Order: sequence, then structure tokens, then C-alpha cells
Amino acid sequence: MRISTQQVFISNVDNITKTNADLFKTQQQLSTGKNVLQPSDDPLASAQIQKFKKEIARTEQFAGNIEVAQRRLSLEEETIEQVNNLSIRLRELAIQGKNGTLTSTDRVAIASEVGEIVKSLDSLMNTKDVQGEFLFSGNKGFTKPYTYDATTGRYTFNGDDGQRFLQVGPETKVAATDSGFEVFEKIPVVAGYVTENITQSVPIIDDIDIIGGDAEAFGAYMDANGPLSFDVTGGLLTVTDKDGNFVTADEPAVSLNAYDLSTNPNAPTLTIAGVELDVNAGNDGTATLDVFDQHNILNTAVDLRDALQNYSGNSGEEREQFNLQMDWILDNLAGIEEKNVAARAGIGGRQNALEQQDLVNEDYKLFTQEALSSFEDLDYNEAISRFQLQQTALQAAYSSFASVQELSLFNYIN
Repeated sequence: MRISTQQVFISNVDNITKTNADLFKTQQQLSTGKNVLQPSDDPLASAQIQKFKKEIARTEQFAGNIEVAQRRLSLEEETIEQVNNLSIRLRELAIQGKNGTLTSTDRVAIASEVGEIVKSLDSLMNTKDVQGEFLFSGNKGFTKPYTYDATTGRYTFNGDDGQRFLQVGPETKVAATDSGFEVFEKIPVVAGYVTENITQSVPIIDDIDIIGGDAEAFGAYMDANGPLSFDVTGGLLTVTDKDGNFVTADEPAVSLNAYDLSTNPNAPTLTIAGVELDVNAGNDGTATLDVFDQHNILNTAVDLRDALQNYSGNSGEEREQFNLQMDWILDNLAGIEEKNVAARAGIGGRQNALEQQDLVNEDYKLFTQEALSSFEDLDYNEAISRFQLQQTALQAAYSSFASVQELSLFNYIN
């Protein structure tokens, strides 16, 4: 077989080019420390590398969520702790204010301190996080959870009962917030400590006996259905709930939407959820009945302040009612403190869960990084040896090509 001079040149150039490319690739591997520089180098390894990188990125996102959750829970725990300290101080002031030897001036001074506590509680229960969202609004992050209603003299909760969950592991979510509804509103009802709010155009409801009735049942009923609307037109009494549905009294069995006062001269005593209401048969007009929510600590503090300010001690009946109200306030504060302890215990449990999940995530990330390294990272010992071999081969190729290209038949013709 004849081999032409052109074939010799082309073959040597191809070999030198390929050896140069291999040497350059090895040099790139050594400079980057990566075994796979592009997917075509090893498609299977490249696919595994992308999978491991996604897992590491997801685990790092979990770590970020854990940091956010821990920050929010720490702020919440600190805030609730301060609320608890104020509730303890309120209990001390209530016990002090109940002392029969105090003068009106003394009680006004105590009421002044309670007023300052109300302001502090208002600020704490409307705390914002570092992102500018209210901590206790539930899912309504930019809605102020507690606002003061000057008409009723009560603080109203404006948020919802939602919790915000963060994904902190492949199958793990943790609540990073607590709604003020759960923390501050769901306090055990103190029997008798329910305050009615009646608004009427003319006297339709003559009397309402909450203290003598089942205050707890009535409070729960009104929370679900109130306010109730009363209407007397032409002697016909109708009572509807907040959704416009007709209400039927418990005892006696009166269908209020069909109770004709004009044919029943005796005004009925209606019993709704254990509470008696005396209805006036002689007037046409409208009325609404609602109850103040005494549960949250803000309204309890307001009640304590007002009771201390308004008490004169001029009659035995007033003293008896004052002492009774102070007992209700103390019972309510006890329930508030119990709920506070439970809330902080729940936060502590979640913080422990976050710490454990963080350790699990770190272990998983380390394992994934090791697996990624086995596919992606370069074995320097092998690569350096290969580089030396490729460098020697390239030098030999250059040297041999230089010798071959000088061969010519004319060199041997005289």
C-alpha cells in the first residue's frame, strides 16, 4: 500500500490536534477542579450532578425557612412573655385595688397604672415582624389585629384564626406564627363576666338578666350568632341573628317571628341561650343586642381600670358588685395566664422541632454533597498523571512529525 506525503502530513496533524485537545481538556479540569466540564463529557454523570445540585438548593431553602421561622417564633415568644408579665402585674393591682381600706384617690392612682399597662398591651399585641407584617393577625398580615372602638369602649380583634406554615423539610411543615385569636381570645369564659350592649330606638328590651342566666352558654351563642336584631312593628315582634335568620327562644317555646304582642298583653320573657330578656309590648321600634368580649387581656385591663375609677364605695350594694367584678377579673386573668403558658409551651415545642429538622437537613445536605463530589469533582492524582502522559505524547508527536516532514526522495538523489 502506498502512503503519499499528503497522507502523512494529514495523519500527523490530526494526531497532534487530538492530543492538543485532550491536553487542553485535562488542563481545564485541573484549573476548575471539575471532572465533568459539559454534559457531553458524561451524560449520565451530568444528569446526576444536576439532580444533586437541585437537592442541595432545596435543602438550603429549607434552612432559610427554618431561620425565618425561628426568628418569628423567638419574637412571638418574647412578646407573649412580656404580655404575661403585664397580666401578672394586673393581677397584683386587682388584688391591691380590692382592699377595702383604700381611698378613692388610691384607686384612681392604681387605675392610672392600669391605663399605662393597657397602652403597653396595645403595643405588644400589635407587634410587627421585621417584614412589617403584624405578628398576631393570622393570615391577614397587614391588618392591625387589635383596634379600639370608642363607641363600645372595647378592643376588637380584626385578624383571623389562620396560621402561616413554612416548609422546613421534604415532608415537614411548621407553623411560624400564631393568631391572636388562638393566643389571646380563646380564654375560658368566667361565669357571670359577660357584659351586654343594647342599642335601641325606643325601650323594647326592658331588662336582661345575664348574671342570673347561663353566661357561658350565652357568650358562646352570641359569639356565633350575634348581634341579635329586634323589631316591633304593629305589635309584631321579630328577632333575627347576624345572618338575617329568625331566632327562636329556648323557653318558653316562642316563635319570635310570629309572636304577636298586640294579642298577648303580658310582655314575654324570652330565654335565649339561658339568658332572660323582658320585651316591652307597648312600643314599636328596633333594638340590637350584642355582648362585649371580655376574654382578651386588653378588655380585661380596661374593665379593671374603669372599675377602679368608677368605684365610690358609698353603698353596700356597690361594694358587693365591685368585689364581684374584681373576682371575675381575677378569674379571667388566671385563665389568661394559663393560656399564655400553653402558648409558650407550643412555641417551645416548635422551636425544638426546628432545631432537630435543621440537624437532619445538614446531615442530608452533607450526604448529597458527598454524592455530588463523587460525580463532579476531579481526582487530582489521576488527572496530573494523565496530564504528564498527554504532555509527553504531544512532545513525541511534535518531534516525530518534525523528523518525518524532512524525509524526501530528493535528499538521496545526487
